[in-house]
Amino acid sequence: MASAHYADADLTVYTKVAALAQRREMCTASVETIASFVALSKSAVERALRRLGNASPDDGVVEVFTRRRTHHRSGTGRTAERWVRDLADTPHEHWVWLPVATCEALSPRLLRLYAALAYATVRRLPVTCAELGNLLGVTERTTRGLIDRLEDLGWINVHRRAGFRGRHRYEVHDRPRQPVLPALGSPEGDDGSGPDAGDGSLAYKEDPLLNDPEKTQVVRGVRHRRDTGGEAVDNPPPPRRAAGAQRRSGSAYIGPPLSLSPRVWASLEPVRDLLPGISAFLLRQAAREIGAQLDTYATPERIAARITWRRAGLDGGRPHNSGAWLLHAALPRWGCGLIACESGWLWETGRRCAICEDLAAARPPPAAAPLATPAYTPASRPEP
Repeated sequence: MASAHYADADLTVYTKVAALAQRREMCTASVETIASFVALSKSAVERALRRLGNASPDDGVVEVFTRRRTHHRSGTGRTAERWVRDLADTPHEHWVWLPVATCEALSPRLLRLYAALAYATVRRLPVTCAELGNLLGVTERTTRGLIDRLEDLGWINVHRRAGFRGRHRYEVHDRPRQPVLPALGSPEGDDGSGPDAGDGSLAYKEDPLLNDPEKTQVVRGVRHRRDTGGEAVDNPPPPRRAAGAQRRSGSAYIGPPLSLSPRVWASLEPVRDLLPGISAFLLRQAAREIGAQLDTYATPERIAARITWRRAGLDGGRPHNSGAWLLHAALPRWGCGLIACESGWLWETGRRCAICEDLAAARPPPAAAPLATPAYTPASRPEP
């Protein structure tokens, strides 16, 4: 399907026929039925089947085979039987498995882009927007818009500048992810309405008593300063500290009491025994960091597992400075720019991160340590 001979709709029809051909009786759906499945017109499906049934001008390969059928007794026509060629047994064949739902949920052009990204993900190819545009036959700017559209639908995640040499890293999903909804009461950027403050609707009428120039009285006058008299203002100096008195340090915290949400408490479960020795200031900063991670990508289980793993690497399991260790060593996420990466491992699947492996392979090997030159020892003087 990477050939320019095939149209975008050909991949949609091919995917549906390949899925229906997995049955014992192959694909026996009519053209109208296939068109209703993939939301295309009947003529578009017929043209796609015609191109797929003919030999490709590039390699002479037929993608879809068709066999006409008739009833044995009456001789009337029946729906044709269709199937696709076996790709697994073909050597040096570029192919990738696709979910059947993609051909029904995505437009033909988005499906072709999704297939290209899925192939690049499986093969670990760091593709660019220009290369994807050459495959789709569109400009690079149009390709970026299609990628954004595919990401908005939830079929992929784009980790920008997280791949090899600053390229985008694409994460392809088998089913669309639920998009993140805006927070309740947040203003929208598409219209002029303000945020929902919970105190009633915004004013949309003008008050004539305040905006009518005939009824608004203009106050004219002269501004006078307050008469303080001819005497100087007496500003007593602040009381001085007694000789030998020192500035008070280490005063007790007099601010509001610290309160943590249940999600933050669940994240700090592995270090609950260390919390009494952490100051309220550092613990409040740690709670803000945990809340920011929970609101963007992490879960309490993921943060708790990260803290547990890093505490296990300490001697005795207790850091020298609990607050600094929690804030600067236990909470930050280590790894590449991929959000799912945790120190070189993917959190959801438990597999090695491909980006970290690529970066480690591209990193030059450490220089060998120079050989130590043996110290010069002068020969002892021979005895007479």
